[in-house]
Parts: sequence; C-alpha cells; structure tokens
Amino acid sequence: MCPPSLSRGERGGRMDDVDRPLTREQVLRRGAAGAVGLVAGGGLAQRALAAELGGVTLNWLTWSDHYFSTQLTKVKSSTQVGGRVQLISDDADAYIKVKRGGGQWDISSEDALWVPKFYKEGLIDAFDITSIPVSKQLYSVALHVPFWKAGSNQMGYPFGWSSLPIYYNPKHVKTKPDSYHALLDKKYKKKIVLENQPTDLVAMGGLATGAKKPYNMSKGEISRAKAYLKALKPNVLKLVSQNPEVIRALTDESAWLTVENIGTDARVRDAKGPLIKVVEPKEGVRGWMDAEMMLKGSHHKDKFPAFINAMEQAPWVAKNFLANGRPLFNEKAYKILVNTGHKERADRFFYNHPEKPLSMTLKGPSGNEQAYIDAFNEVFSS
Repeated sequence: MCPPSLSRGERGGRMDDVDRPLTREQVLRRGAAGAVGLVAGGGLAQRALAAELGGVTLNWLTWSDHYFSTQLTKVKSSTQVGGRVQLISDDADAYIKVKRGGGQWDISSEDALWVPKFYKEGLIDAFDITSIPVSKQLYSVALHVPFWKAGSNQMGYPFGWSSLPIYYNPKHVKTKPDSYHALLDKKYKKKIVLENQPTDLVAMGGLATGAKKPYNMSKGEISRAKAYLKALKPNVLKLVSQNPEVIRALTDESAWLTVENIGTDARVRDAKGPLIKVVEPKEGVRGWMDAEMMLKGSHHKDKFPAFINAMEQAPWVAKNFLANGRPLFNEKAYKILVNTGHKERADRFFYNHPEKPLSMTLKGPSGNEQAYIDAFNEVFSS
C-alpha cells in the first residue's frame, strides 16, 4: 500500500523531509567529528548505530492501516530495522498468537484496555517513552492515559483512535438508521458488512440491548446480545478481516451499511464511490485507541525504539490519516495537515481532539471471554 498522492506543496515540503537514509559508507566517512554531529542529531545517531550493528526484521502483529509498504522499505533502509507484518483480525487474535508464540513476535498493536491485559499477564514490557525522540510529537493527553501507564513508564506507544458510528448509503437507506435496531430491518438483507471481531460484535449486541458494561456482561446480558446478533445475521453480507474490504463493499454498493471507523465516508468518496452518511446510534458508540507494544518474548527489544522512532514520524502519520481517515495521536502531523490544506478534513474527523476516546465505551477484553466467543460462534458459525 503506497502513501496517498500529495499536493505539490506536500511533496516539496516538510512531509518528505524526514528519515533520509545514511549509508554505512557515509557514516564511516564522517569519522569522529561526524559522530559528534550524529549524537547531537538524535535520529541520525540511531541510524548510524543501527547500521553498525547490522539489520534486523521485527515480526509485527498489526492491522492493515498501521503502515505503508513503502514506509517499511524506507524505514529498513534508513535504520536497518525492518518490520515483517502479520495481519490480525481483532485484539483477541493477536492475544492468542502472542500467548502461543513466545519469542516468535516482537511487536503487537492492541486496542485500549487490551494493553493493560497484556501487561498484567507479563506479555509486554513497559518502557520509558521519553527515550524515543518522536514521542515529543504526540499530544500530551496520549502520554498520560492512566490505563497505559506502569509507574513512570508506558505500556505502549500511542498510535490512533476512533469511535464506531453507523455509516449508510442514503440512496438505498431512506430512513436515518440512528439505532442499532435499525440494522435489523429486513429490507437490508445481505446489505451490511462488518469486521470479523467476535468480542466487539457481541459487545455491540450488548449496547443494542441495554447492557451497562458491554465488555463485561452477565450471562443474561450475553444471551440478549446473542439474540440481537441472530436477528442481525440475515442482513450481514459478510464479515471481513480488514477495513479496506468494508470500503470496497460500500464503494461497489454491494453493501449499504456498516459500523466502522471515523472517516469511512471520505474513504469511499476517495475511492470514487457513492455518497455515504454517518450517524451515531442513540444507544451509544464503542470506540478504540490503540498502541504499539514491545513484547516481552522478543529477541530484538533493543531495536523497538529505533523502529518506532522512524515509523511514527509526523509526515508518515499525516499521510496515514489522509489514507485511512480516523484520527491519530501525533500532534505535529496535525500541524502538517493544517499547513498543507487539509485542516477542514482533519477537524471534521476530530483529529485535534485526542481526549475524545477517553469518554467512549472502549474496546477491551471481556470478563468472560469464552462466553463471548461461544455466543459469536453460535450465531455466525452455524
């Protein structure tokens, strides 16, 4: 996946003025005097050190909207630290892989309350986020999320966030679907596409049926959520593993509705698809905020800072926002968006309000994960 096309100003300006690679030969040519400059330069020093130590590739469990293929290539070239991606369908998928995989994995992306679960179970190491220079580009609120703190250290590097409203095609959906129960209308048979996230879909059923804590429901509440999903199932065209598949279905109009990340309407428009509108269901919305975690079993934990420092630079984050819609936690990227003509889009999707996810029903592990999985399977595996 390549970065989105940019205006002339973006191509010629600050959005590309970062992480230009230093070759080993260039590093050696600089000698002792140059080394002093590299130390002062911070990011360049990391590049030189990585080149001297030789290249490694980190195995990364993540979603498709956390990286560009060209970004991974350029980061590997500039730091000698690469990323080998294995896509995950949801948080529980990554959790199971890490529990079983030991040292096979180096980094995992996780949502909200899943991060402290990984920490409490000894699956990740907390780290001093201030030791990663790019963290200075983050909004302050991202550095002080209480459930991501372990003393003065951080459990994960903050990446992005979103609520999960309902999106619909008004050409086919004439009445605004401002309730999860609107999705049950028989005229939407096989016209809804959703991401294949078992725990989260059961939690959505919980919100729809009045559960107070959708990620920590009682047996009775899970039963009611399951009944909601059974009623929803005939209208589900398919469950997909990554959100670009949702965008494709809305674009070709094989689907008319979804529950998806902020910016879905713009992404469909960018893909030359139909007008898509958004509405928040009256029962409330779920949301997520995710972070990149350093796995305890990794054999390359010393490379995590250099990799994150290169991947999370503001120009890449700004491009990621333009491609994927939902907000991110890098404040410097917001300033780039404003300065390159994208302020209206960034503000429309709440980029400059990183505090918003803290007021949502955030994704997290269930208090009875197996009951959630069983309820999901009983509906969608039959």
